[in-house]
Amino acid sequence: MIDERRAAADGVVEIPNLTAATLSRVVTYVKKHFGSGGANPAADDYHSTFVPSDDDPLACFDHKLVNVDNEALFDLIEAAEYLSIEKLLDLACKAVADQMRGRPLEEIRKTFNIVNDYTEEEEDEVRRENTWAFQSTV
Repeated sequence: MIDERRAAADGVVEIPNLTAATLSRVVTYVKKHFGSGGANPAADDYHSTFVPSDDDPLACFDHKLVNVDNEALFDLIEAAEYLSIEKLLDLACKAVADQMRGRPLEEIRKTFNIVNDYTEEEEDEVRRENTWAFQSTV
């Protein structure tokens, strides 16, 4: 993925569509989970419960890392996908899923700026075909 000639010539590796702020967040995640001297056994054994608590500093760190506005969160998802950092991708996607959990459809559309391009008839048909998805779990 890296043009070795260009990287060797000027010592700079460009990562397209990745802002400095997002890259900084990714580097912080990698250092925290994998350490700067190679693999971190504690990070490898970390089961990513994603539940922050006072006695689990790594889970607290993860929670703070993804507790950002949606634009930054989606940038983090794109970066994790592009750089193939599976645990970071899972963490960020779970943060998005948590924002949707238990919320009505219209509120989710508003939060994520999703335009409803279905007609009423089409939407009714989708609801009939997928009744399980619209059942309340509360």
